[in-house]
Amino acid sequence: MNINLPDGVKISEKDVLTAVATRLYDTGKLSIEQAANMAGYNLSAFIEELTAQSLKENSAVMYHY
Repeated sequence: MNINLPDGVKISEKDVLTAVATRLYDTGKLSIEQAANMAGYNLSAFIEELTAQSLKENSAVMYHY
């Protein structure tokens, strides 16, 4: 699968895979194990990544209000 990003977008392949895997997990399309595998993480590292993303999102929401 190829994903075309606009010129000038600075994002690594790992970050793209993590974002897609996280979204597919969030929507129930992948199990947590499948999402971790897709993103190239072991299960515990993927759970840590999900936790870190959740903290960032919650922080951004709190800052916005």
